[in-house]
Amino acid sequence: MSDVRDRLLTIRELAELLGIQVGTAYHLRSQHRIPESCVVQLSRRCIRFRESEVWRWLESLSQRGLPR
Repeated sequence: MSDVRDRLLTIRELAELLGIQVGTAYHLRSQHRIPESCVVQLSRRCIRFRESEVWRWLESLSQRGLPR
């Protein structure tokens, strides 16, 4: 059985998880502030985010602070 955090999240789900607006999530992605390890590009216009990698990224942020 796979870990629940291995799901692929939509941008809306990512925004909800982070507690931010969807537009802010798009902005973070466009500014490359979300690590590429989190991103799965399914097509030119369809991206998803690996939940397990998002959690890893959040844990690293809590240890070293937010990137500038």
